[in-house]
Amino acid sequence: MKNLTSKTKKRLLIGLPLLVIAGIFLFMQYERTSTTHYCGTTCHIMKIPYEASFHSVHRETNGVGCKDCHIPHDNILEQIAYKGYSGARDYYKNTFAPPDVLHTKEWSEKILQRNCLRCHATLVARINTSDGLQCFECHRGEPHDTPIQPFSSQAVHTPIR
Repeated sequence: MKNLTSKTKKRLLIGLPLLVIAGIFLFMQYERTSTTHYCGTTCHIMKIPYEASFHSVHRETNGVGCKDCHIPHDNILEQIAYKGYSGARDYYKNTFAPPDVLHTKEWSEKILQRNCLRCHATLVARINTSDGLQCFECHRGEPHDTPIQPFSSQAVHTPIR
């Protein structure tokens, strides 16, 4: 510190606390925007899926929230990059490009699939997932809205006679 000029010392004295405050603010915003409450109450397009999710078996039984399915879990850098990209894209689309419809992109679909397989690994171990079919192609209604056909009436296996 002896070799630093007084101007550099002043910059450090002001800059380091500002950097710490900015880091804390960004962390708090990251945490706040990672909640299901934030997704469902701040984005008008998510109000119906948010309300429907309260009656989902995922939420009622396991306390699963938006980020459990829609955000990557295996890499914090991908998580931050995806949240920034996805949030900015959704904000732009809903501000400047009506109608109010969100579409999953390839990156989102990969994240959804990885998260389905991560949580349901024991169940999926008995299912061939190498055919390219995505979990959400058949289970699209869960947890956001009522599926076309209730899961309880779907054939899960074919009995051997």
